[in-house]
Amino acid sequence: MRALVLLAALLLGAAPAKAPRPGKARPAAVKAPDAGSEAPADAPVAAPVELKPAPKGHLAPGETACSACHVTAAWTEVKFNHDRTGFPLTGVHRSTSCKGCHTDSFDRPVPLSCNGCHRDVHAGDLGARCEGCHDTASWASKFDADAHRRTAFPLVGAHANLPCLECHAEASARRFSRPAVECSACHQQDLERTRTAEVNHFALGFTGSCRNCHNAFRFKPGIFPGHDACYTISSGSHAATPCAGCHESLSAPTTPGSCTTRTAKCTRCHLRPETDLIHSVPQVAIPVPGYAFQDLKCYACHKEVGTR
Repeated sequence: MRALVLLAALLLGAAPAKAPRPGKARPAAVKAPDAGSEAPADAPVAAPVELKPAPKGHLAPGETACSACHVTAAWTEVKFNHDRTGFPLTGVHRSTSCKGCHTDSFDRPVPLSCNGCHRDVHAGDLGARCEGCHDTASWASKFDADAHRRTAFPLVGAHANLPCLECHAEASARRFSRPAVECSACHQQDLERTRTAEVNHFALGFTGSCRNCHNAFRFKPGIFPGHDACYTISSGSHAATPCAGCHESLSAPTTPGSCTTRTAKCTRCHLRPETDLIHSVPQVAIPVPGYAFQDLKCYACHKEVGTR
């Protein structure tokens, strides 16, 4: 019977099937699924590639060339050349994170002015040109005495060494409203002390601009340009003489240049023996008619410094 089976297999051209060995089961063949048929439920499926959302400020995935800004050494190391944007990063701006300025997106332009990112703590008192006092190296003010020369009150003399708070009392609140440029705005107490000084400014009506007689380099002695109309004191030997050096009193109101004080005491310094000798006949070619050792007599002839 077995011989007949083998003979039939040879005639049909099929290989004879081997009988399984005793004790070892033959594995079942896995049939590949046909095209269009569903895979079995337990068949392994390859996971799809998941695109992470773009970081804040970046464009959508695939629209940003990462290599334009980042390097493989470290992801936080950015090599973007900001100079090409028209806003070079200098000073502390170099260490500022990109999101510090570009809070929404890189395709949205950021204002180039300082108040585009920084709140104006001066409330508009100083305008919008922050770079006039500050720079990117330090937020400390660079507005010094030299910069103050461009204002209506140049700082010269002793004023150049004064701290800002001496005149701008509201600077503690970061406000710099323009103060009055009159001296009395800061020197009101000094002006009040003149009520008991040798020159009573209130009695004489000298309560206007202090700069007519005083300057910031040296407050004393003061100058009085209007005095030259009566007697020259802006130059010559009397230039450094204080007011009380000639006037025995200065308390009555008078108009500068009117020459009506009549309180100048020439004989206080120019003593009689010397003046008598100078005006005597032996010392001069022509006698001085009407000479008298009196203050008003001196003034009648000697109105200019250097005349004798």
